[in-house]
Amino acid sequence: MTPNRNAGFTLLEIMVALAITGVVATMAYQGLSAASAGAERSREILAQVNELDRAWQILAADMRHLLPPEVGPTGVRFEFQAQSLEGGADVEQRLMLFVRRNWFNPMQRPRSDLQEVSYRIENGTLWRDYRPYRNMPFDEFAFEQNAAQQELLGNVESIEIRFLSDAVLQRSGRGALDGDDYTRDWAPAWPDPNQVGNPHGLPRAVQIRIEIEGVGVSERLFDIVGL
Repeated sequence: MTPNRNAGFTLLEIMVALAITGVVATMAYQGLSAASAGAERSREILAQVNELDRAWQILAADMRHLLPPEVGPTGVRFEFQAQSLEGGADVEQRLMLFVRRNWFNPMQRPRSDLQEVSYRIENGTLWRDYRPYRNMPFDEFAFEQNAAQQELLGNVESIEIRFLSDAVLQRSGRGALDGDDYTRDWAPAWPDPNQVGNPHGLPRAVQIRIEIEGVGVSERLFDIVGL
C-alpha cells in the first residue's frame, strides 16, 4: 500500500521559484528603467530641437529686416564675428551687433520701430540682447546692461558665421553658392575690407552654423539682399 502524502511544495522548489521571480523582476525593472531614461532623453532632445527652431525663426526675422550699417558719432553700428567659436565655461563673446527695422509693436507703444540687436555667447548659451534704437545714446560698453536679454539656446558647442561679398559673387557668379564647400571663399568677417563698392554695405548672404550638444549641427543660409 502506498503511503498517503500531503500535497505541497518542497523548500527547494520554493527557493527555485523565488530565484526565478527575482531574475524576472530584475530584468523587468532594468527594461522599465531603460525605457524611462530613453523617453526622458527623447523629451530633452525634442525640447532642444524646438528651442533651436525658435532661435532660427528669431534669427531669420532679424536677417530679413537687417538695416545697412550707419556711420555715426560713435562709429559704425554694425559688427559680425565670423570665426568658429567654441562654447565653454569661460567663453564670452559678442557675435553680432546691428540695427533692424519693423520691430513688432502689438501694444502700439510710443517708440521707434527700429531695434538695436546684439547676439552673444556666454558659458555655452546663446543670448539675444535688444533695445530701442535712437531712444538712448549708443554705449558699447553698457549695451548689455541697458538692453533686454533673451535666452535663445543652451548647450552650444560652436557657432560659425560666414558672409558672401560682392567681390566673391562677381568673381564666381552663382557658383558662389554651389558645392559642399561653397562658403570656403566667403568673407571671414564683416564689414569686409575687400567689399566692392560701399565698404559698409550689407553682405549678399549670411551662413550661420550652430552645433548643439546632443543634437548635432544645424545651419541656415540667409538671403540678405535678394540674390
